[in-house]
Amino acid sequence: MDLRKTPTYVSLQILYVFLASLLMVYHATQHYQISGGSLFGNFFTFGEAAEDMLFVLMGFTVFYTSNKYIINGKGLKEYLIKNLSRIFLIYWLLIFIPGLIAWFVNPEIHSSIARLEADRIWETAFMWFGHPRIAVITWVLTHLVFFVIVFGLAIISKKFMLLWAILLGVSFINLIDRVFIGSQIFGEDVLYRVFSPHNLEFAFGAFAYYFFQKGYKIERYNLFLVFAISVFFAIGTIHAYTEVDFYKSRVLVFGLASLLMVIAVVNYGKFKPAPANNFIYKLGEAEYIMLMIHGPMLSIVDFKFAVHVSYGWIVTLVAIFAIFVISYLIRIKLEEPLLTFLYRKCSLK
Repeated sequence: MDLRKTPTYVSLQILYVFLASLLMVYHATQHYQISGGSLFGNFFTFGEAAEDMLFVLMGFTVFYTSNKYIINGKGLKEYLIKNLSRIFLIYWLLIFIPGLIAWFVNPEIHSSIARLEADRIWETAFMWFGHPRIAVITWVLTHLVFFVIVFGLAIISKKFMLLWAILLGVSFINLIDRVFIGSQIFGEDVLYRVFSPHNLEFAFGAFAYYFFQKGYKIERYNLFLVFAISVFFAIGTIHAYTEVDFYKSRVLVFGLASLLMVIAVVNYGKFKPAPANNFIYKLGEAEYIMLMIHGPMLSIVDFKFAVHVSYGWIVTLVAIFAIFVISYLIRIKLEEPLLTFLYRKCSLK
């Protein structure tokens, strides 16, 4: 059996768990810094790189699961239902969690979780470009929706890949401007987000998919994986403990480091049928859920409890573990049954 034809990429799910964990510790570190404290020596201030890794992984995952539609030139309905329902179905349900916290518990608990204003409700509901105030991670998800739609146009006609090429070209110009010039061609509003340098990280993911699809194999893959991990954490250490700030150049630095990690995991990865309700694997599938709920939950735990007690880091780690468990349960008890029902109604496999 050609294992590369099986649909499950188990090692990739582990990488999703890693990036979700890194992002949660990063946001917890922010909470401690805001309170004048320190979590793990503030080492994980580079945890924002997990967002860049998420873009690269999303690019790889969308190509890995959906490139067949472009090759066949059909299946747009199935493609859109599968991708947009995966994004929006559970989102519309889970958005009530941070919503309830923002409206009824403590709307001022963190500057990024503020009371909704009337003109921002539609942005929150549809994850429009901007920064919907109720979910701090939504800006990442808006890029995913945008990418899915643009990529989907190529199913109608491969000529639309030219549109994607133009988009990437303008995004590259925007990156060069942001890193080296600073003229802010598109400002910081909608146009900047449409032509965001983060679009290039989706392209990094596409490159990783091309690397995989062509069957390229790096020998001594164990050493290559160790090398990729070492580069990623070395960059993180420089960012955390020196005067060097990679924020403006994050697409070049964090993005390329993430690409190296993805290629290493793809190269090292194991293809096999999905293990039934395996906790780690399901956590990888629930990574999107963790991104949705961890912000408000950690804000409550950290600001109300952890930052005010000795060994508060233990409280934070317990909260993160609780987020793992809750996300796992939401995935297998809520999201999977809902998606199965939807696909059956739409006559999809």
